[in-house]
Amino acid sequence: MKRVDKIFNTGDLVTVKNRPADERFCIIGFKTNYNNEEIAILKALYHDTHIIEKPVKELTTLLIKGNL
Repeated sequence: MKRVDKIFNTGDLVTVKNRPADERFCIIGFKTNYNNEEIAILKALYHDTHIIEKPVKELTTLLIKGNL
């Protein structure tokens, strides 16, 4: 899959808009859903088995805010 939008990349640290702000995730991949919407595959930083999929538009990067 060719990425057009380079706002996020694999390995970026993010939060999800409709989840608690203290839940932080690492992007481990991308895919496109049936509506051609880009979906990020996220792994929770402090939960080894917690993996979710969310639309890229629902993500907020931690790098710009200087939270690292």
